[in-house]
Amino acid sequence: MDCGLTVTDVFIVGGGPAGLATAIAIRLKGMEVALADPAVPSIDKACGEGLMPNAVTSLRVLGVDLERGLAVPFRGIRFVHAGDSAVGAFHQGHGLGVRRTALHRALVDRAMEVGVKCLWRTPVTDIAAGQIWLGARRVRCRWIVAADGQDSRVRKWAGLDRAIPRGQRFGFRRHYRVGPWTDLVEVHWGDNCQVVVTPVGGDELCVAVTSRSRHMRLKDALTLFPEINRRLEGRRAITTELGSITALRVLPRVFQGRIALVGDASGTVDPLTGEGLGLAFRQARTLAAAIACGDLNQYQIAHRQMQRTPEMMSRLLLAVESGPVLRRWAIRALAKSPRLFDGLLAARIDFDSPFGDFRNFLRLTRHVVAGAG
Repeated sequence: MDCGLTVTDVFIVGGGPAGLATAIAIRLKGMEVALADPAVPSIDKACGEGLMPNAVTSLRVLGVDLERGLAVPFRGIRFVHAGDSAVGAFHQGHGLGVRRTALHRALVDRAMEVGVKCLWRTPVTDIAAGQIWLGARRVRCRWIVAADGQDSRVRKWAGLDRAIPRGQRFGFRRHYRVGPWTDLVEVHWGDNCQVVVTPVGGDELCVAVTSRSRHMRLKDALTLFPEINRRLEGRRAITTELGSITALRVLPRVFQGRIALVGDASGTVDPLTGEGLGLAFRQARTLAAAIACGDLNQYQIAHRQMQRTPEMMSRLLLAVESGPVLRRWAIRALAKSPRLFDGLLAARIDFDSPFGDFRNFLRLTRHVVAGAG
């Protein structure tokens, strides 16, 4: 901790990807930025480690380039269920599979390059109007940004914690020393869980499971998916299993006075949407612009629009997850109409097309109903 810091334009609480991206975006607007986190880089977290094309684009805008040996490109998503398979391809850009630690290190390096003051091993203990407390030390600031995750303390302190999490699920992730067998991210659907396989290196895969059971672990899940189990047989696990709790959380407001929320602190979507980090990076740029012009109402409006598509996709995926018959019909509908799957992916990527997701949702519903008949 730099004890000499007493004043800054913007203070960001939380040094994960959302906080670092926001710090970089604000610093690029010419303001002084400080960031504090009780952990130390590189910070790891259980996630599927796949960045959608919009997330890749946002990182490039911030000056973060992950394509120099740090990441593996993928061209789309494959859904697999009980012998059925559907592939959706990105028509613009590509996704990237990247270890969470590599992503965090790249963001830290960029933040330091642009002059963000990073205070690691430094918990924030309280906030007040224009003030941050780091234990006994006070730092004065014009703006406070909460990027301290889905259980944000700052959100509670600011009186913004007014959303009830829905569709709570549990996720676990591990890496295996095995080469990718496809240039797609695979989502394998079972009756009680989903397994996501993401290539993150030339000889490395991220394998993650999500389920409604707090007791489901990867070793249990893999027995339900013989194809993945066969490919991983005899392959060495190279990381320990990390877990996290996920939920759909939609907040009515994401700012109060001069305090704003970003990333998971501002709301969460289901991890199967693949949009958590993409949302955070886009929010970071939008929040920086709003702070630069002194109007957080702009951020509130834009945040709601950005959240709409991933929220709808979360509800759709949770419905598919909860019903085996609906799941079978939906995946068969996507398999019979690849353009439909491509359109759903395009709607997730193009946040500036607020009706594309709804049109494709209706088309998918029509196909599923036709299959049911």
